[in-house]
Amino acid sequence: MTLSNREALRAMKRLGISLNEVPNVEKVIIQAQDEIIEIDHPKVLEIGGKVGEAGFQVLGGEVTRKGKEEGEGKQAEIQVPEDDVEFVASQAGVDKEKARQALIKAHGDIAGALMELKKRGQVKL
Repeated sequence: MTLSNREALRAMKRLGISLNEVPNVEKVIIQAQDEIIEIDHPKVLEIGGKVGEAGFQVLGGEVTRKGKEEGEGKQAEIQVPEDDVEFVASQAGVDKEKARQALIKAHGDIAGALMELKKRGQVKL
């Protein structure tokens, strides 16, 4: 027995499961221990249940995989936008090179970079 899309959506609704498209998604980044997977311009669906938990389904898009470099165990170089470097440097009160290194270690995540600098005791707030 197969269900049409309409029947499947009705069944999900009866079970308290919602399905909504996340609008305007430009990129999805999945960070695993040994690689980074980037998906540009995917269609993303949020699947919610009664418990308040949500799941996401990522469809389509251009996939790029970046792994650790062979031999050295270092992660592939991460490109950090200069605006992010300047922002982290100004917020943390550190020079741009320290801000850049913190952003690289945090895989480009601004909040993670600020936390890294705070953990190292380098934030001058």
